[in-house]
Amino acid sequence: MSADEIGPQLDDNGIRGWLCFTHLPYELQMREDSTQAADLERCSQRFAPRPLKRPATDTERLLLRHIGFSDLPDDLTTVVTYPTTGVRNRRWPQLETGDTAP
Repeated sequence: MSADEIGPQLDDNGIRGWLCFTHLPYELQMREDSTQAADLERCSQRFAPRPLKRPATDTERLLLRHIGFSDLPDDLTTVVTYPTTGVRNRRWPQLETGDTAP
C-alpha cells in the first residue's frame, strides 16, 4: 500500500480529530472501522472511564506518520471521546504541542 492510496486529509474542525481522510485503502478502512466499533463498545459500558484512554493502534501510528509525525513515542496514547452521538474524536496529547500539530 502506498501513501498515494490514502485520500487527502480533511480539515480538523475540532470534532473528529486529525485522522479524517476523504478515503482510505480498503484494508486500512476495515482496521479503522474495527477500532471504532471496539472504542464505541468500550465507551458505552456503564462504568467505562471517560474519556477512554488506550494505546495507539498500528493503523493510527501509520496514519499519524502519513500526516507528518515521524518520531512517535513507543507509549503513544489515544484519547477517545464521543462529543456527539455516533461521532468519535481521537486525540494524542503527547503530540499536541504548538510546533508538532499538523
